[in-house]
Amino acid sequence: MSSRVLAQTQVTDDAKRRVTLPAHVSRVFAAGAPAEVLLYTLVPDMLVGRNHLPTAAALELMPPVLRAPKPIKNLPDRDDPRYDDELLQLKPDVYIDYGTIDDDYVAALSAISGRTKVPGIILDGHLTNIPATYRKLGNALGVPERGERLAAEAQRLIDKYRDAAASVRVYLACSRDSLMPCVQGHAFGEAAELLGAINTAGTTETAPKRPFTVQEVRLSKPDVVVAASQMSADIMRNDPAWHEVDAVASGRVYFPPEQPFSWGPRPPSVNRLLGVVWMAYALRARPFDDAFFADVTAAFETFYHFTPTREQIAKLVADPRRPGG
Repeated sequence: MSSRVLAQTQVTDDAKRRVTLPAHVSRVFAAGAPAEVLLYTLVPDMLVGRNHLPTAAALELMPPVLRAPKPIKNLPDRDDPRYDDELLQLKPDVYIDYGTIDDDYVAALSAISGRTKVPGIILDGHLTNIPATYRKLGNALGVPERGERLAAEAQRLIDKYRDAAASVRVYLACSRDSLMPCVQGHAFGEAAELLGAINTAGTTETAPKRPFTVQEVRLSKPDVVVAASQMSADIMRNDPAWHEVDAVASGRVYFPPEQPFSWGPRPPSVNRLLGVVWMAYALRARPFDDAFFADVTAAFETFYHFTPTREQIAKLVADPRRPGG
């Protein structure tokens, strides 16, 4: 038996699990959308397939070599081995999950890995942990230099925009009807928290465990509202009931760009870094300036393997109802 077959490497994941990986990893399987975006940025050539296929609009912002991913129909299920076949046929060297580290997610990963014999690792998806994630995963997958380059750019953006919207009061709408908020303390509210904004919906401890009413949003007195999508923003803008909220009445309702991955909180992956840049401008109603376009271009080049034109970026962030949009 060759030394290459015997060669292995040990990785301690963010659940403190000691996992043995092949010394040479060339095929990786993403456990869900957050991991898929993470792996697309770091090792797109190693992804054995995509469970979330890019839209036509997203494909225009990807290099030609990455525009025809193999579709994956089913992800493995913790309790149902019938969905293991696709993973096994793709023969990945490692199965990667990314996001919340809790007992349920760790148990699911362990069950799937134990059943399929594909080593699995889980990584902490907190926004400010992205640089550490790139370094750890870069080392584990044998691409430490690339991991370090992505980590450095992620840290630059985090440091540059930290507290850039300090004290701005924002209501983050997370549902189509905008009544379910993204509260502070949840992954969906992390970008605003990094920017130093005041989340008017409260925290995971203080917010009601139910949708808000428009009256409750009004009483929380947001300076600005960030909707989940353009459709949600338009519904809010055109609904007289929402005009009881001063921010809506004054036109301060915005929505994050969508391509090539959402700049908003879903999925809660590294795509949120671009959302931090965008939100720093939106919350302050600042026109998009040269510094904005430079940071977005650098982020695309580093994370998305593509250099957009200024016109392409302008189209992505266009919203005729916002200053500079």
